Amino acid sequence: MRMVLTMTEIISRRSATDPTGGRRAGIFRGWWVLAGIFMTMTAGSGFAFYAQGVFLDALVEEQGFSVGMAGAGTGFFFVVSGIAGYFAGGLISRFDVRAVMVVGATVAAIGIVLLGRIRTEWQMFPVFLVYGAGYALAGLVPATSLVTRWFHARRSIALSIASTGLSFGGIAVTPLLAQLIDADSLVAQAPRFAVAYWLAVVPVTLLLLRPSPEAMGLLPDGAAAPPITTGSPAKPVAHAGTPFATAVRTRYFRFLSAAFILIMGAQVGALQHIFKLTKDTVDVDAASLALVVVTSTSVVARILGGIAASRISLSALTSILIVVQAFGITVIGLAGSQATILVGAIILGSAMGNLLMLHPLLLADAFGVRDYPRIYGMGSLLMIVGVGLGPFAVGLIRDAATYRTSFLTMTAVALIGLVIFRAGGQPNVPDQRADLPV
Repeated sequence: MRMVLTMTEIISRRSATDPTGGRRAGIFRGWWVLAGIFMTMTAGSGFAFYAQGVFLDALVEEQGFSVGMAGAGTGFFFVVSGIAGYFAGGLISRFDVRAVMVVGATVAAIGIVLLGRIRTEWQMFPVFLVYGAGYALAGLVPATSLVTRWFHARRSIALSIASTGLSFGGIAVTPLLAQLIDADSLVAQAPRFAVAYWLAVVPVTLLLLRPSPEAMGLLPDGAAAPPITTGSPAKPVAHAGTPFATAVRTRYFRFLSAAFILIMGAQVGALQHIFKLTKDTVDVDAASLALVVVTSTSVVARILGGIAASRISLSALTSILIVVQAFGITVIGLAGSQATILVGAIILGSAMGNLLMLHPLLLADAFGVRDYPRIYGMGSLLMIVGVGLGPFAVGLIRDAATYRTSFLTMTAVALIGLVIFRAGGQPNVPDQRADLPV
């Protein structure tokens, strides 16, 4: 942890003496931060989140692993990333978020190198332990924490733009990885993937990201604030919000977390197997196209969802999208042709990215910014149980029966999640104050 502390000290000094006062050519500094988040999320999703389905197929084809065991490895990756994401929330509350992300990207790159050295099924688990932990430290928890700090009034729009990077990674990066692996092998390509991922994350993190607007003499959304004294260390900012211990004991948090365990379990379970399902049904080109379609659709849908989230009830929007997701999974599961799979991919993509975006929006709206990194970290840790079990369950059911049975099972799981979400009601938390100790 001394490495993180030392890096934090260096970065903090650089931020405190920024001669621009937090602005570049008259543009609110938060938009530069948002651009950096978009790029880091593109790399993270392209090389990790969406790529897990491609890596699953490669391990099955190259190493002869069963689909069920490869799915267990994928599930373990997501479980580890959830646990690490929880600890990331605590780390970025104590240290500069950029230091945490740089360390995370470095660890993830090491994990990608090791991915190409897997030869037995048991080796997947220590490799995914390294890979998943690094991915989480440079992933969603720090990214969404930065968005909630820099944007308040325009948070839903900003988060939709930033998280569109998740879909863009699935469009621009993951299909390319699939083609390179298909032309050669995961064994040969893994070291190159690791270098590309590290170069896509670390320079952007250091150049564009900043820990908070207050640390640069600004307020969220571009309002001016008194500048900090040049050369003096920034003091901790007392953000408004519900304390972590209070938030996680509320009925709303518990029901929301239980619902998203099922909702995201169904979503990721289907998503991580859509590549192999399509490849088995049609061919590898159709499988790559299905990934592009589902992620491209989610890009457009997420922007529209961000606009909708600023105008209508977040609860109502979430409920509608859960139903859309369930329908998309059903269509893919019942599909027998490329055209039908692509229709299902469009429907699933319409809900997929928006639901992932709505989870942090719901938490930030209910509990504020003060302890958001820890609250979202805990929510992600719980949600990751479903994310981890989803691919494993789909793989096991596929080995025992068919992909049709496994996808229809995920439809039922998503609808149960909808019932639990609606049962949670509206958040009922104590008055949010900014005068609490930090």
